[in-house]
Amino acid sequence: MVHNWAVSWFAMNQAMAELHVAANRELFASEPDAYLSSFELSDTERQAIRDKDVLALWDLGAQPYILRGFQRRTGVSDEAFNAALKDRHYEDRVTG
Repeated sequence: MVHNWAVSWFAMNQAMAELHVAANRELFASEPDAYLSSFELSDTERQAIRDKDVLALWDLGAQPYILRGFQRRTGVSDEAFNAALKDRHYEDRVTG
């Protein structure tokens, strides 16, 4: 199977964004694999979302506003979020 990066990137951001729906948050909290199964994700993306790995998601290209919403909806503290991204800058992704 050929991996389509653009589709996968969209699906990763969509999987995080759709957690604004309470039912999706409940499913993700109780059965993350069941929730994530409806999105076309790479194994790396799936694992990063499952693990709530903010740094990995950032490095995979998560949209910053969606990532912040994901962080807050999944219980990652502001302190942990900020610590994970302390050496990352959006400008580096755009120009790098």
